Amino acid sequence: MTVATTLKDAYNAADPIRPLLPNDPRYVNLTLARGKDVVESLFTGITWSERFLSQLITGHRGSGKSTELLRLRANLEEAGYVVLYFEADDDLDLNDLEYTDLLLAIARHVVSDLHLQGISLRPKLLEDIEAWFSETVYTSEQRREVERELDSEARLGLGLPEGLPLVAYLMARVTSQIKNGRAIKSEIRRKLDPQVSQLIGNLNLLLKDANVKLRQQGKQGLVLLVDNLDRLIYRDLGSRRTTHTALYVEHGEQLCDLDCHTVYTVPISLMYSDCATVVRSIFPRHHVLPMIKWHNRDNMLSAEGIGYLRELLRARINLDILCTPEAVDYLCQASGGHPRDLMILTRQACEYAPRDVLRQPITLAVAQRAEADLIADYSRMIPEEHYPLLAQVYLSKEVRSDEAHELMLYNLTVLEYINGMPPWHDVHPIVLKLPKFQVALAAKREKLLAKH
Repeated sequence: MTVATTLKDAYNAADPIRPLLPNDPRYVNLTLARGKDVVESLFTGITWSERFLSQLITGHRGSGKSTELLRLRANLEEAGYVVLYFEADDDLDLNDLEYTDLLLAIARHVVSDLHLQGISLRPKLLEDIEAWFSETVYTSEQRREVERELDSEARLGLGLPEGLPLVAYLMARVTSQIKNGRAIKSEIRRKLDPQVSQLIGNLNLLLKDANVKLRQQGKQGLVLLVDNLDRLIYRDLGSRRTTHTALYVEHGEQLCDLDCHTVYTVPISLMYSDCATVVRSIFPRHHVLPMIKWHNRDNMLSAEGIGYLRELLRARINLDILCTPEAVDYLCQASGGHPRDLMILTRQACEYAPRDVLRQPITLAVAQRAEADLIADYSRMIPEEHYPLLAQVYLSKEVRSDEAHELMLYNLTVLEYINGMPPWHDVHPIVLKLPKFQVALAAKREKLLAKH
């Protein structure tokens, strides 16, 4: 992709959703700006460990985890591993997810993705698992319905890829039903939950057979990367349970019980919940991808951090042609060091920029107008009771382990940074512009002065 020189091309170059593939010329190494190399840490754990590891990677949504996981995949493949990478929200309903749904999706990818890579698992093993799966999940009539679907699709030329095992189709069908149906979702879960030990056992038989086949081919083994699980909706389930703790705390042991190296994404808010200690005990290797340090803990601008944010834009857009220097610096600071927000702001600026100005149409005034849209977005989602807490975070640069601060991390109103010291936190700079925050901050400062 060439560097954008028009507003239209810049708008597309600043797409905030798509992760960058390895060797993409737009990629900028942000290790120094973030304070740590998460990919190197994950890679070392996988390649050095003599036993299978389950690792977590976390960070704010839009921080670049998917791009870094794709880098990890490329590095592992170069080192001789076969990597199965999939995005959880393609297979699963992240508004309503249970651990058995995730295990089924993993099993489906093991069979299907390995087949597509030319790796065939033992036919007898696949037949045995297919028989168990059919008996456990389906009634006789449902099984006949599946067979009729297969026959109909084959006659229409819409059948499975050549040679794909039937069990892969069955698993794909069930995961689709769980994602899109309500009544059948509950029925399938009710049948699978008491059989979870057998489900994991069968999944491990597939993984063991895969690792044997891979080592026969001179490969190092299989690695599973599950992305986008950090998008799992946060919902209070009562009795001090949430959708996050239900997956990673109550069933974390099952997620770790797979016979291959695994990496799961996890919501950053969970690592600051009152269950964080339990999560860390289940997943001792967990890695945080922090924000780019656009400022220091003492609120002084970081020239280095702003420089890296500027390079993120320069790798995609010809800044000399399309932006004034003041506009670029303003967008970088307004983003809070959050890569996705930087792209959202830049896209909005492209829309607001005058189209009859050929040189540097994105001015400081345009950047401020783009920022105003993001300010409006944040103002709508912050509960009233959060403003005093946000003011305290701004003053202390720390978060507490409670539900309110967990939600602020999840909603991106509070961001995490690392720069040569333990992690610290600050409110998103967009929040600083909100009148309600300024009122809360003034009240907090007045209260502190009164104490002294």
